[in-house]
Order: sequence, then C-alpha cells, then structure tokens
Amino acid sequence: MKCPSCGAPMGLEDAACPYCGKPNDLARQHQYDMARYRMEYERTQDEVLENTSLMQRHGSWLVILVVLLVALVVAIGLNAVAWDIGYSIREGNVERDMAEHAQTLDAYLEQGEYGKFAGYFNANDINMSSNRSYHAVKTAADAYAQILEDVAALNDPDEWAFKPDHVHDTCVYLAGSFNRIYMLEQQFSYDPEESFPRWTRAYVDDIRERTAVIGKTYFGLTDDDMRNIPNMSVYRLAQLIEEGIAS
Repeated sequence: MKCPSCGAPMGLEDAACPYCGKPNDLARQHQYDMARYRMEYERTQDEVLENTSLMQRHGSWLVILVVLLVALVVAIGLNAVAWDIGYSIREGNVERDMAEHAQTLDAYLEQGEYGKFAGYFNANDINMSSNRSYHAVKTAADAYAQILEDVAALNDPDEWAFKPDHVHDTCVYLAGSFNRIYMLEQQFSYDPEESFPRWTRAYVDDIRERTAVIGKTYFGLTDDDMRNIPNMSVYRLAQLIEEGIAS
C-alpha cells in the first residue's frame, strides 16, 4: 500500500510512514481488527478445549447409554418377533390337531359336561382355530360354569360372595352371566352361520334350560323374568336376583 501523504510504499504493519512519518490510520484499524480477532479466536479455542474435556470425562457414559438403548430396542424387536413366531406355532398346532380337538369337544357337549367343554376349549387355545363353530356355545358354557360357581359361593358362609357387603356385587356378576347366555343371538349376529351354527343350538337351549332352573330355584325368578332377560338391563336383573336371595 502507499502512504496517502507522500505516496511512499508502506505495509499494514507500519504504525507510521517510514518516509514522511505520518501516522498510518489504516494500520491502526488493521491492528485493532487483528487484536479483536486474536481475542475471539483464543476465547473460542478455550471453549472448544473445555467442551472437549467434558466430552472426554462423560463420553464413556454416553457411549454406554447409547449401547444400552440400542440393546433395549433390539431386545424389544426380538421379543415381538419371538411372540409372533410362538403365536404362529401355537396356531399351527391347533389347526393341525383340530379334528382331534373337535372329537373331544363334541363328546363333552353330548355328555352335557359344559364346564369340561369350556375348560378344554381354553386350555387348548381353540380360539386360535379358524373353526369358529364352537364360539357361541363356548360363551354360554363359560357363563353357565360361572353361575354354578357363584351359586356355590352364595351358599357357603365362608366364601367372599356370601359376605353381606359383597352379595350385591355377586348378584351383578350373576346377572351378567345370565345376560350372556340369553343374548347370544345378539352377540354373534355379525356371523351367526359361522360362530352360532344350527347344530350348536340344541346345546345352547340345554344350557338355557339349566340356567332357568337355577334362576327360579335359587333366586325366585319367574318364567316371564327368564323370557324377558334379553330386554332387561343387567342391573335390573341383578336387583331381582338380590331380592330373591333376600326373600
């Protein structure tokens, strides 16, 4: 660069012109800018060094945490895959043995052993089968078995259900079981031919007859009450059952 006063050559580092001695204003600005730049650089360098030190102190924990998180995600994925595989295997086994299962289920139905029928159905995962023809009668058998259990509990002073402050709850459970037995047509209206085929109706009718005997014998329900169950709320039926127990 040239001195603006005498035109002699000089550098930005020169505080004054080496020929005429005039102050170099550009040099002062340049030196100020360089000093500020050097200060900013050193401050930034200190921050980088400090952050690097923190990363070195805590980096191992971060790595461990990341590894654990990755392992957890992998474990969850493997568990889901294992569950799917296990379910598929069980489903395949049920389908493979369904003819044998059907013979056992049919035998229990013929014998009127509805509790054993429901127990076998549940124990052997028959719900996994594509054969849905037992589903409605199984729902009725489950409910009937629960009614027998609740009646037995109400007749045993040592049972939870017999306690005065629990009788009402037991009556609600009983009413729900009655409701399931008498509302099968509505429950399986979406696929009656598959889940409620005609050949199962005789067994459902038998369960309903047995349930009616219990309702009239133990709870004082009338024939009209039994016929009206599909049109009655669970809580209204529970009230009738509770009144029958009290009387």
